[in-house]
Amino acid sequence: MTSKSPTVEVVDIEELVRESAKELLDGDARKRADLDHAEVVWDRVYVTHGETEYVDTRRSPKPTAHVLFTANFSNDTPDPQRYKLRTERRTKSTCNINLMRTYTIGASVEVKLTPPNPIIEANAGFHGELSMSKGVNETFEQELAWSVDNEIEVPSGHVTKADLVIKEDEFDGEFTIETRFEGKAAVIFETKKHEHVMTVFRDVKNVLKKKDGFKIDDEGRPCFITRGKCKCRFGIEQNVLLKQSQLPPNEQ
Repeated sequence: MTSKSPTVEVVDIEELVRESAKELLDGDARKRADLDHAEVVWDRVYVTHGETEYVDTRRSPKPTAHVLFTANFSNDTPDPQRYKLRTERRTKSTCNINLMRTYTIGASVEVKLTPPNPIIEANAGFHGELSMSKGVNETFEQELAWSVDNEIEVPSGHVTKADLVIKEDEFDGEFTIETRFEGKAAVIFETKKHEHVMTVFRDVKNVLKKKDGFKIDDEGRPCFITRGKCKCRFGIEQNVLLKQSQLPPNEQ
């Protein structure tokens, strides 16, 4: 039912329900049914995800600065000149989620979590929930646009260097999510020729037990605690840095 490795613990809920339903088949049905390919229908099972709780969080001691764009404006005329600086550059915010303990429904991971607060506050582009469905390790990316529309005045005989600088921050921490289950799953048994044998309904509260890693809440609903690690990198600020110097004599 539960598989463990040095890094990931996975509980397959579908397997637990299927095995529980097999125990209710009588001898004749067990002989006729294709037990290994029974279909589990989840239409009447309701899954509720609690808030994502972040623990052991770490922020980078100092944001990292990157120059995305550089422009030089030279003025070799006798009068001051004005120049337009217009540009747009794009960066990617990334959020890597690595699950250490999770549940699956068949081959699918069914975990939803909210990004850590620093990303939301920094407007890094991750809005709402992140849904993990491909595996225990996924990286989410969000493209951000940084635009500049400035006017720069350059005195006679000078050059002005303009740098578009982006500051990026990092977040590294662990999280937990509590997921509650209620309702009944239908397990459909057929013969190998796809002839119906029996449909068994199993209430998840009678299947998902403490011995398989679940806890029971005050209303008798089974709950599962997902644990994982979250590592993110995201832009938080843009600046235009100007540096002015005299033109060399041979360029004037």
